[in-house]
Amino acid sequence: MALTRSKERRRSAPIIITKNSREFSQYTHESAEPGCSGRAENDCSPLFCQLKDDLVKTKFDDEGSSSPLSDPLHIVQCSKQYRSLTNKPKRRSNVTAEITPHKYTDDPPIAWEMIKNNRPVKTMKLTTPIREDAVRFVCMACLHELFPDPQSIPPGDILIVAGDFTMCGRPDEVEIFSNYLDQLPHTWKVVIAGNHEYTFDGRFVKTNESKFGAKKLAVKRTLSNKFSLHEMKNAKAKLKNAIYLEDSLTELFGIRIYGTPWLPQYDDMAFNLPRGQPLLDKWNEIPVGVDVLITHTPPLGHGDMLPTGEHVGCVELLNSVVKRIRPKYHVFGHIHSGYGCTTNGYTKFVNCSLIDDRSQLVNNPVIFDIYIDESKKERWMCKYRRSAKQSA
Repeated sequence: MALTRSKERRRSAPIIITKNSREFSQYTHESAEPGCSGRAENDCSPLFCQLKDDLVKTKFDDEGSSSPLSDPLHIVQCSKQYRSLTNKPKRRSNVTAEITPHKYTDDPPIAWEMIKNNRPVKTMKLTTPIREDAVRFVCMACLHELFPDPQSIPPGDILIVAGDFTMCGRPDEVEIFSNYLDQLPHTWKVVIAGNHEYTFDGRFVKTNESKFGAKKLAVKRTLSNKFSLHEMKNAKAKLKNAIYLEDSLTELFGIRIYGTPWLPQYDDMAFNLPRGQPLLDKWNEIPVGVDVLITHTPPLGHGDMLPTGEHVGCVELLNSVVKRIRPKYHVFGHIHSGYGCTTNGYTKFVNCSLIDDRSQLVNNPVIFDIYIDESKKERWMCKYRRSAKQSA
C-alpha cells in the first residue's frame, strides 16, 4: 500500500510527551499549541509564568553572547554539548565501590543465582591477521607439562600463561617450561603461578610441616628428597624468559596488566586462601585502572562450572572485578571444563585452560586484540629491539 504522505519522515518510535517537556516547550516556542492536558500557554499558573519570564530574561555566562535561553540555536548547541558529555563512559578511576564478603561466599551456586549476569562471546579465529594498530594477546593456562608444539601457538605481541604450567613446581619443571617459552616468538611473555606451583608459594617453603594437610605434606617431602631447601626457594629464578607477576603490575604498550595467583581453598594446594575476607584482602590489592587482569581462579559464574554443573568461582573476585576494578579483559584458568569466553557487557572473561578434565591437551589458546595508537606500538617495538640487541 502506497504512503499517502511520502514526504513525511518516518519515526522509529513514538515521542512521549511528559508534563515537564510540555511546559519546557511553552517557553521555548512562542506559538505553542495546547498540550495533551488541553491547557494553552496563556493558561499556565502564575508561579510557572514567573519562572518562565525569569528564564527567558537570563543570559548565558559568556558576556559575548546576547542570546537568551529561549534562543533555539543555543538550545540545540547546549543539548549537543550535554549529550557529548553524558555519552562518554565514566573513567574507571572515578568508579569506587566498597566490596564486602558475600553472605553466601561459601556456597557459590546460591550466590550466582542471586547475581548472575553471563553472556557467551565468540572467540577470535587463530588465523586472524595482526593489525598494526592493535596489540595481540595470546592466552593459555593449565598446561601441566603438556606443552603444545610451538608451531601450533598463534603469533602475537604478548603471551599470557595463567598458571599451572607444572605439576608441582619442581625446579627442573620450571626450567623446562622456561626453555619452552624461549622457543615461542612472542615479544613479551607474562606468567602467573597456579595452585600446582607449590615452590612459588613462599608459605610452602617456610611454613612448619606440622601445619600442612596430608597432600601438601606429601608433596613437600617428595620434593625434599630430590631438591635442597635452597633449590626449592629459588625455583622462581629458573623462570628466565618471562615477566612473572605475583600481586604485581606491569605495563606493556601502555596497557596495564596485573597478575595474582590466589584462589579459594582447594584440596590443600598452593596459594589457597579461605573464601570471604582473606581472599577479598588479596583482591583489594588490585588497583583500579587495570586493563588486563590475570588470575588463576575464575570469578563466580564465568568459566567456573564443573562437569557436574556446579559453579565454584570466587564471588568476592567477581564483585571486585564488576564493581571496582572493571578491566577490559579478565584472563584465568584452573577449571578445565570452563574453557571459553563470556562477558557481563563490559569486561570479557577468558578461561584459557588448554587441557580438559581427563588431562588431555584438547583446547586452543585464546586470542584477543586491544587497539592502541600505531605510533605507540612502534615505539614499544623499537624499545624491545634495542633491549634484545643489548642483551645479545
